[in-house]
Amino acid sequence: MNKANKSNFKEYLATIFVSLFMVSAIALVVELELLYRSEKTVNFAELNTKNLSKFYTIEELEKQLAKTPDDIILNIRLAKSYEEIDKLDKANDFYKNALKLSGRSNFAIYSYALFCAKQDLFVFAATLAEELSGNSKRVNLFKAKIYENIADGLSEAKNYPASTKSYQIVYKYAKSIGDIKYLNQIKEKYSKEYVKLADYNMELGEVELAISNLNNSLKIKKNALANYKLGLIYLESNPKKAEKHINQAFFEDVYVVNPYIYNNLLQSLLEETKVLSNDGLFNYYNSRLTRFKNKIASSYLYKNDIIIDNSSLITKKTWFKKLNHYLFFDIKNNTKEEINDLFVKAELYIDSSKYIFEKKIIKPTSPLDAYDVLQYSDFELPKEIEFDSIKNSNDVFVRYFAKKQEDAPWILIKIDFLNI
Repeated sequence: MNKANKSNFKEYLATIFVSLFMVSAIALVVELELLYRSEKTVNFAELNTKNLSKFYTIEELEKQLAKTPDDIILNIRLAKSYEEIDKLDKANDFYKNALKLSGRSNFAIYSYALFCAKQDLFVFAATLAEELSGNSKRVNLFKAKIYENIADGLSEAKNYPASTKSYQIVYKYAKSIGDIKYLNQIKEKYSKEYVKLADYNMELGEVELAISNLNNSLKIKKNALANYKLGLIYLESNPKKAEKHINQAFFEDVYVVNPYIYNNLLQSLLEETKVLSNDGLFNYYNSRLTRFKNKIASSYLYKNDIIIDNSSLITKKTWFKKLNHYLFFDIKNNTKEEINDLFVKAELYIDSSKYIFEKKIIKPTSPLDAYDVLQYSDFELPKEIEFDSIKNSNDVFVRYFAKKQEDAPWILIKIDFLNI
């Protein structure tokens, strides 16, 4: 082999060596990146271990663990898997093993603490939470999640004094994390728990304590229920103060307030101002009564306010000559006022099957005038309903419900046997 060929051969070998080295290096980088992302997913994706056992059977996980018995994550995966099928002793063993293998790492402690909280081992779960080391956002989120599970369990057990204290701890940690969405979720839970605690106080006759807890609820987050319950407490002792709270609740969430109670309260305050000849207060409460009536009229729908007629099942051909089936009906406004918003729900019963349809039928852009009729409103039936089988059925009828606002309760309007 001449010198030129030897030189070319050496360059060729060098090129192969460098290429192999680069491929190995890239593979290592990819592997490390995947490991990093896996660890990041384990630690931060919703901060629970449910995703860890999502794609593997217990048998597959145990085979993997037999090969790598010191794998902390595999132990936690198996613990979660056994927890999901209620084999709690096995789950407990794997959680403990993960704790031991990891030298009681924060993530292993967090995973075990969540398990303990779900098993109503609240004191032990709290002890584990306090064992978490560091003061980072991640550690504070771990603590918040653990105490949240403790608080949820105590609330379910109706131990409202203890659950409220636990939510107080959750709230403290949630404020330090910087996650606005999570903080708002905790505020919602915490404020509601104070309302439950106030109900508990009222059952024990602790009225002043109930008032204090309802005010605490409002400090954490404005909510109609706390205002309404405060109004009910003051109804006899201080009607004017009661009216302020109930009015606030009414315009925050009209459906929290019993309209008959609020109407009677406003009427009694009006009568009082007449006796006192106080024109200023009379005008004040009279304007509130007018607003109340307008709000009720726009929010509530009563059974005779609308009439549904000519309910039937009809088949229509589409442009492509396919047959589509529809539930048709007419709507009549049976009031003296136009209807600007109307939602309708139909429950269709065919033999033993039930189908539910709902949508907004009337919008402010095309209101339904007083005593006017909207014809041919419809719901398209799902394709799986065989129209021929409907014709042969002995049991086809529909229940119609309606409401004026999306968050309002449904009102049963009509039950009708169908014409086909």
